[in-house]
Amino acid sequence: MIINNKLKLKKIIDSAKKAGKTVLIKRGVFDIIHPGHIFAISLFNKLADVVIILVQSDKVVSKRKGPSRPINNQKQRALVIDGLKGVSYTYLDKSDDRKKYIAFLKYLRPTILAMTAVNPQKTKDYSGYSWQVKEFLEKKKPGFSTTEIINKILNKHKI
Repeated sequence: MIINNKLKLKKIIDSAKKAGKTVLIKRGVFDIIHPGHIFAISLFNKLADVVIILVQSDKVVSKRKGPSRPINNQKQRALVIDGLKGVSYTYLDKSDDRKKYIAFLKYLRPTILAMTAVNPQKTKDYSGYSWQVKEFLEKKKPGFSTTEIINKILNKHKI
């Protein structure tokens, strides 16, 4: 289910935790779905009862990955993620910097925050709050990156 309202998302999380369930949040781009995304969501389901995916805004993605990204807009990406087995809820994230995102997480208070282990400082910034940080190794297999998939298409069709 796609959630657009932060108060509704907060109520969902509070209700799940009150019922003794663990709640995992993972924020990401999720532009072109690949096996790495499916593998990660499968792992998230082993760690938590409720898996919430926060889909980053187009503005944030463009800032991080360049003006040609994302390929699919935030609503389209959310629709695809929401249709995947193992995703309990999908939220259209509006946080446009780390400080605002941490403030949002403090408001939501998930049980687990899933992160890709790429930057020790970034991980440190998210540690020490009410949630447990779970790091996942960066996708190392070829084809487990949206950027790699885009480059493969461009090279194959000599674009």
